[in-house]
Amino acid sequence: MEQDEFWVLLFILGSVLLNWPILSLVAGGDETSRHFTILVYIVAVWFMIILFAYLFDRWTSN
Repeated sequence: MEQDEFWVLLFILGSVLLNWPILSLVAGGDETSRHFTILVYIVAVWFMIILFAYLFDRWTSN
């Protein structure tokens, strides 16, 4: 996979995972746990996107 393709794929993946339908699937339970669950999900997806970008950059820089 070339660099341009990877960055586009990562952008699309992030857009889909942080969009409304997926966030509504994650939310469940009462009001307090719903907000906490969504917050944890958003932080986890954000961290994974940054981790994938970092690992891909390190892999392609060699």
